[in-house]
Amino acid sequence: MDSLLIGPATRKQAVFAGTCALLVLLTFAIAGQRAHQPLPAITPFMPMCALTVFTTSGIAAFLLGARFSVTQQPMLGALGGAYAFTAITVALQLLMFPGVFTRTGLFGAGPQSAAWMWVFWHAGFPLLVILAALIRDRLPSKPIGLPRIDVWTWALIGVPTALAAALGVFAIHANLSAPFHAASETNAVSGGRIGLVICSLDALAIAVVLLKGRLRTVLDLWVTIALLASLADASLNLLSMVQFTLGWYVARVFSMLAPGVLVCLLVWEVTALYRELSEAHASLLHTSTRDALTRVYNRSYFDDQFRREFDRATRNGQPLSLVMIDVDNFKDYNDAFGHLRGDACLSEIAKALAGTARRPGDFVARYGGEEFAVVLPNTGSDEASVIAEQARLAIVQLGLTAPIPGGQVTISAGCATNGQNTLSTLSTPNALVQTADAALYDAKRAGRNRVQSFTPRQ
Repeated sequence: MDSLLIGPATRKQAVFAGTCALLVLLTFAIAGQRAHQPLPAITPFMPMCALTVFTTSGIAAFLLGARFSVTQQPMLGALGGAYAFTAITVALQLLMFPGVFTRTGLFGAGPQSAAWMWVFWHAGFPLLVILAALIRDRLPSKPIGLPRIDVWTWALIGVPTALAAALGVFAIHANLSAPFHAASETNAVSGGRIGLVICSLDALAIAVVLLKGRLRTVLDLWVTIALLASLADASLNLLSMVQFTLGWYVARVFSMLAPGVLVCLLVWEVTALYRELSEAHASLLHTSTRDALTRVYNRSYFDDQFRREFDRATRNGQPLSLVMIDVDNFKDYNDAFGHLRGDACLSEIAKALAGTARRPGDFVARYGGEEFAVVLPNTGSDEASVIAEQARLAIVQLGLTAPIPGGQVTISAGCATNGQNTLSTLSTPNALVQTADAALYDAKRAGRNRVQSFTPRQ
């Protein structure tokens, strides 16, 4: 089964993604005009956002890595690495941030360590997405098979994870100067050249994805949306450098959106694949219970379901009727017209018989060769005889030509009913089948093209 992520995008999907892109741009335009507007301070908002980004990025990395291990599509593995990098960097930034867990941050972080982790996070993500877009056609993909972890899995996902950890160590111990220029907060919005570089990387990543993918696939559409959210995040950080302003709040919403859109896409894919799997399973079950020629139920289904119906009828004290049907002189028909015409004849007969079993629970099965069985739960002897006669007339009305006296195909039917007070000879499903079969052969001996009922004496 091909990955839906790298399948062609439909027009409806493109329109929906385009609408989301317009909403991102509209939100950015509105927030950008009032980026410096102060809002009430919600101290837990920053760690809540960081935890959300970590969680969604980790989920995206895991799901992309899982898809890569199956499809061996290099872009999926590289994108998994990009989100693994994001998850680790934002987690380290949260741990290092002054005042969240300790006054100065964990791991011996300096006053600027968390700020530099923000820079690494926002610069590394678009760079890794650019790498993913560039290698989409360079590395050979392999046929879909069983999931496996090989050298490419470690290279495309493991290396960015290790890089994020190395950058965390670097941010703590390199004694770097402040990357931000803000009046009060070390985690304020980045300004100057660093902010412009990050925005430029996001814009470049969007351009590369558009150039390489041309928005042909579903994944191209939503990676572009994620990059657009990342660009809006960095741009709002550039416009406002103070915490708890409108620009600061909206920027963090966009930071959550960048991994969130991919998680939604991946969950949608899993849901779609599950639906396809369910439909395939249902189709397989349907096929396994149907006779390949006549499309009515097969003998295996009859043996299993008839036993269940018998047990249910016995347990509930309800009658169960069985009609055994045989096509009269069918060997002569095959000898005269050939097996292909014989197969077509059986298909027409099966279709006509199925039309007589109209109630819920009734079913027709091909018992073997030219013999069919009609199972009628909660049906008494008289009603079963009426239904069997309707089946006989339905075959006559087909008007199928036959090389026998009368000149057309007919059937003979034998009915048997197992009620609450019948003799012990019908205490098993096999006994009821044998009784109906005996009634069928009575009908044949009586001249064929007729219905014979047999009900044990009370």
